[in-house]
Amino acid sequence: MLPYAATQTDPHSPATNEGAAPQVGPGTMIAGRYRVRRFIAAGGMGEVYEVDDALLAERVALKLVRAEVARQPDGLARFADEIRLARRVTHPNVCRLHDVGVDGTRVFFTMELLDGETLGARLARTGPMSVDAARPIVRQLLAGVAAAHDAGVVHADLKPSNVVLVGDRAVITDFGLAAPCCATIGCACGMPHLLGTPAYMAPEQVGAGTLLESTDLFSLGVILFEVLTGRLPWTGDSVLALAHARLEQDAPSPRQHAPQLDDAWTDAIVACLAREQAARPQSAAELAQRLGLA
Repeated sequence: MLPYAATQTDPHSPATNEGAAPQVGPGTMIAGRYRVRRFIAAGGMGEVYEVDDALLAERVALKLVRAEVARQPDGLARFADEIRLARRVTHPNVCRLHDVGVDGTRVFFTMELLDGETLGARLARTGPMSVDAARPIVRQLLAGVAAAHDAGVVHADLKPSNVVLVGDRAVITDFGLAAPCCATIGCACGMPHLLGTPAYMAPEQVGAGTLLESTDLFSLGVILFEVLTGRLPWTGDSVLALAHARLEQDAPSPRQHAPQLDDAWTDAIVACLAREQAARPQSAAELAQRLGLA
């Protein structure tokens, strides 16, 4: 059961420190309500556990936020605001957030517990997909992204490890650190912002850019490229080099690695990977139409 993928310390992982040992063990009670069953994964902003909710008598996922986040000036208030923002998104293809809380010095939030494997794990297990296999997953991803954008929320860290496949259902996770549409990166508040994952970041996330709907569509373009070819559009010798490659190099055509790909999907992916935000599809609905999924 996963609320999102176990992260990795490579360019596929968020641009924050990871790999810390779990803060708590099985049986630990958090906030007098949540009893830890097991550790699930470590992420850039904390650790995720499967817990029993004693009040509602059900299992949920609980994410303990790294202490340095909560200790920042106004950190808890900012974090609560981000959760409220993400809770605007209610859709079957988006992991539902439940609540945010404090237990002593620990800050946490709870969310839907999903029983499935991530898209990243699926690709690692089976390799790239055909368009026919990818079509139902992509259709659901676009529906979930559209719901977020309709609520004024940009995910800003879309990647295969943040998509969980639960039977025929595809669920986007990790909206807990989403950003409002039109947010500008590079403020001087001192908070450690989750700006994205180097392999999937849009050019505006590398510098002090503005997060728009097209920021998520860029990341979707990288996901589509990887799903259909088994490769990433850009490579680099370091995380920094990988992040900056998209500022200096045009995206290759996915048809270089998947020659069977039709014109519509090829052109749509290349458009998503445009450096300029205005050159990309401007909405999930537009991208769905270009892919013949609408």
